[in-house]
Amino acid sequence: MRKANLEYESDASLVRRWLSGDGNAAAAVVERYTDALGAIAYGVVRNRALAEDAVQETFARAARTLGQLKDTARLGPWLVGIVRHVAVDLVRRRMRETPLGEHDVTSGGNPGRDAMRNEAAGALREAMAALPEDQRDIIAMKYVAGMSYAAIAGVLGITPDAVSQKLWRVRRKLQNELLEFRP
Repeated sequence: MRKANLEYESDASLVRRWLSGDGNAAAAVVERYTDALGAIAYGVVRNRALAEDAVQETFARAARTLGQLKDTARLGPWLVGIVRHVAVDLVRRRMRETPLGEHDVTSGGNPGRDAMRNEAAGALREAMAALPEDQRDIIAMKYVAGMSYAAIAGVLGITPDAVSQKLWRVRRKLQNELLEFRP
């Protein structure tokens, strides 16, 4: 089946074909969801290589447990749940292995500016961590993966209007949390 036709094939149809052993269906699912899952994973792990690892592990887990998916039309939200768990597991593992201070932002020239950037970056990380998962996911898909409202809606199983409303709320919340860092 050509790529253009796969764009219009429903998730439920792809799942049925994948379960029957069709490798093209599995490849289509990977192509359809890699960017969104990568953005969500990156929002959790804050490291591109780890985010890619999380996405690969997500698809591996999905392949092993696809038969347990009860509502095949909800493939996107199911994959989102898997990638969240995988990414959190990677962060926990990394926290045990990474020395403190390794992730500080530095410009190499101005200690005062470096300190302010580190403080702002820390405040942003804290504000993002305090957001509900669905809001973090939407921010990551929009600003890390550059996805459209319609594409985000398709992944999460909500309407584009709901995406727009959630993005507006979360941007406003983050702006309020980070007022002291505005120029």
